[in-house]
Amino acid sequence: MRDWWRDLTDLVLPAECGGCGRPRTVLCARCRAALGGTGPCRVRPAPEPAGLPP
Repeated sequence: MRDWWRDLTDLVLPAECGGCGRPRTVLCARCRAALGGTGPCRVRPAPEPAGLPP
């Protein structure tokens, strides 16, 4: 019965993780942890393009 209900909800709700595409989950534990993070932080590209402000 549980598989039947899961198949039915797949028709309405996302059937795969929004982050990595893992089947049968809206957001898997690994992607949820990566999105949870500790807060925003500044990131600089490497190599830095010419003219990038400080």
